[in-house]
Amino acid sequence: MGCRLLEGSKPLAEVLIEGELSPFEHEALYQILKKRFRVEQPSYVDLPDEDLATRINIVFHHPYNVDLFTGVLQENWRDLKELFKQVRHRRGRAGAAFNLTFVGKEIRLVFRSGSLDHEEMSSALDQIGHLTGIVHQMVRPEAMLEPLSLIECSFDKASDRWHEFRGFSLTDEKKIYSFNEADFRWTVRET
Repeated sequence: MGCRLLEGSKPLAEVLIEGELSPFEHEALYQILKKRFRVEQPSYVDLPDEDLATRINIVFHHPYNVDLFTGVLQENWRDLKELFKQVRHRRGRAGAAFNLTFVGKEIRLVFRSGSLDHEEMSSALDQIGHLTGIVHQMVRPEAMLEPLSLIECSFDKASDRWHEFRGFSLTDEKKIYSFNEADFRWTVRET
């Protein structure tokens, strides 16, 4: 599940901003990512969600594993979390959110925060750095009925945790799975 890089090469990160960032926030985000990733300047699009002022989308072309946080990002993960919290704080009631995507060889994992207050944002970001072992167990072959190509989850404010893990089949685009925490297995989602 590790990502092997050629000596001196960096994994790719892509950034898409829905809404706006200040010039300071834009440059800070770019500089944090540039330290450890190959990254272009962030791209911008209009934000279709009227409940938010800004959504930061980052795609890390690196599997979601502990090496990403301890070996690649290191202290930059702390800086990135702090920047997200600052963006959220500056938007006030207008709101800010993030989507973080981790692209491995077989599975793409997406964390979608939705609009969170400062404390919720802090908790959601902290948890992302600590869920690697649990997610690794969730994607082991014996937990899945078939290989999944995409897993998405969202942050639940009430329980203060990432939940509603949805998996999408590699072979059948219409088949959706839900992760059953009681059995620690993926089950076909009832529609």
